[in-house]
Amino acid sequence: MTTITSLNRTTPSTVTPVAGGNYASTSGATSSTGNGSSTVVSLGAGANDDAPAKPLVWENRTRSSSASLMAQNFANQPLAGRLKGLGSELLKQVAYDGENFSQTVQQAPGGVQTDTYDMLVLPSQVSQHGMGDNQIALTVTTRSGVKVELKLDAGESSIAVDAKADGELTEVERKALGKLADAFQKSIDGLTEDPPRVDLAGLTQFDSNVLSSVDLKGQVKINPKETQLLEFRADSTQRTVNFTGPAGSAKIDVDLSQPAAWGSKQQQAKALDKYLQQVDQAAMRGQGNADMVGMFKDAFTDMNTDYGTPPAASPSSIFLADQDRALTTGLADFKASFSQAEVASNPFRVTEKDTFAYALSQKTSITGTSQLDRSISQQQQSNLKASYHTPEKAGAKLALDLSPNSQNYRYVLINDAASSSTEIGYDKGALVKASMEMQASQSSRVLHYTLGKLKEDHTAPSGKAMQRDLMSTLEPERYGMEQLSDDERTQMLEKLNNQIFLQPNPDALPNERG
Repeated sequence: MTTITSLNRTTPSTVTPVAGGNYASTSGATSSTGNGSSTVVSLGAGANDDAPAKPLVWENRTRSSSASLMAQNFANQPLAGRLKGLGSELLKQVAYDGENFSQTVQQAPGGVQTDTYDMLVLPSQVSQHGMGDNQIALTVTTRSGVKVELKLDAGESSIAVDAKADGELTEVERKALGKLADAFQKSIDGLTEDPPRVDLAGLTQFDSNVLSSVDLKGQVKINPKETQLLEFRADSTQRTVNFTGPAGSAKIDVDLSQPAAWGSKQQQAKALDKYLQQVDQAAMRGQGNADMVGMFKDAFTDMNTDYGTPPAASPSSIFLADQDRALTTGLADFKASFSQAEVASNPFRVTEKDTFAYALSQKTSITGTSQLDRSISQQQQSNLKASYHTPEKAGAKLALDLSPNSQNYRYVLINDAASSSTEIGYDKGALVKASMEMQASQSSRVLHYTLGKLKEDHTAPSGKAMQRDLMSTLEPERYGMEQLSDDERTQMLEKLNNQIFLQPNPDALPNERG
């Protein structure tokens, strides 16, 4: 356990220099006209160096490890790194000390001396909460109802943090919070990278027996004109994330309310890999933006990695047998979609936009009155719509401008859809239905331009649908065929499970006999 000095300290003693940056109090003038005090802190090469001091102004004189880190980051980090390590340290302070904490640091205005400066003289120089370009907020609610809120923001001239709990935390709750510290920092580090990256896996792994929900909101300035936004929430029944930025926007909802449908860790890993392969195929076919595709895949992986320990099932609950699981993916149900920012890359014909939008979903239904009379069905769907410009000749460079000589290209429009549906049912313990249906359609419209004039407009649609009755596959002995050995049955179920996943290419659909 990390040891943190008390957050309730009132003695205005000087702060010991810390590694990585010189953090030394040079004064502690206390105002007689207000209820706060100020400290001017000198940051530089060291107290004995000839370099002029660079005074910092603090909101209050509270000493803490977070304040020390704020001083280091202010002195040594660019804007993107101002929150480096700070989210983790602040959450540990809350977890291990259990006290509210608020602090800001900023550069003192010109002309301020390092030996005296009262914050309260210039109120505009005091609080910088919510003023930074990069803002992160984490809210964790415990099972007992205590809400813990952390807010961090950083700008070119300030860093501010605020942490508070609206009730007393138990030792167990503190430990559960502390375990999220590194995960919180990873989420901050990912958002502040260039390009931004989504890292939420650790925040999904909270102790649901102690904590009821985790919420994260982030706003990070990518450049002077563009900002990356992210919102994440997880509780025992759902996980949701949506983010928007220069590359595009995405939303993922995962339903954790039906743990009976979850497969083994091995099956889940395989299903996740299958879905990610489909995202890659769609990105290749629609020429999706690599940064946006990467962010979506990271988020989708984080949201579907380790759902935790499911609650104990009641004796009357329906559970899935091996052959039921062969006809399902093993992942929790979800809805996921992302789209990249539209780009008018051809100034000669601005109505032709480069676009990419992809949606993926899964829905499982488990019904019945008992284990002997049950029915399981699962639907998977995907849709891709995209458009892009490409050179007319392979290997040529596309450089579209207002001149006719640049207007030799192809404009491609993609419209694809795929679905997969499986169903299995029992009556008084006997298998009475087992089937699989799959559909896939693709459409590519290609407009050929030469010197800016349309020479050809060609659409190539393709599609295929298949249906399979799986009764004889699962129980061949009922149809006069030889009964499968245990090993043969295991292999058959594995092969069948590999075939239930979406197949966006019509030509690759399995035939009706499998």
